Amino acid sequence: MMEKEYIIRKARMEDTNTLDAMLTELIGYETRYNSNLDASYQVQDNYARLVEEPGCALLVAEAEGRIVGFLYGFLYQIPGMHVKPMALLDALFVSEPYRGRGIATALFSAFRRFAAEKGACRIELKVMSQNENALRFYEKLSFQECKKYMTLDCL
Repeated sequence: MMEKEYIIRKARMEDTNTLDAMLTELIGYETRYNSNLDASYQVQDNYARLVEEPGCALLVAEAEGRIVGFLYGFLYQIPGMHVKPMALLDALFVSEPYRGRGIATALFSAFRRFAAEKGACRIELKVMSQNENALRFYEKLSFQECKKYMTLDCL
């Protein structure tokens, strides 16, 4: 059996510029599914404030001495409405040359452990309906559609 060629760890402050650049790349990718996203947008200082937040999971995948993927998710709970907190997987990205190696699955598994340790009852996410690769990936992880998020363009 081949040894794993990557590690999953918590993000550190010195990682945040790389994570902002990867989020920029993810947004650029998602412009093919959302015409309201600006492909030239550059993310800056997004993740620095979240590195030490206790209800947040900011995880990185490292291979060959560099960050090749990340996951950002957090807990939320509306007092009086939710009995238990829920976890929201907000962003998951693996650089193209590293896809298909189990990195996204490993990032998700670490997030799932984080959510369970914090008492979350479920993990939610939003995915573009046209993003067939992401849909297949999440279905493979046993995610199921439970509600539809719908939009209407203004004229």
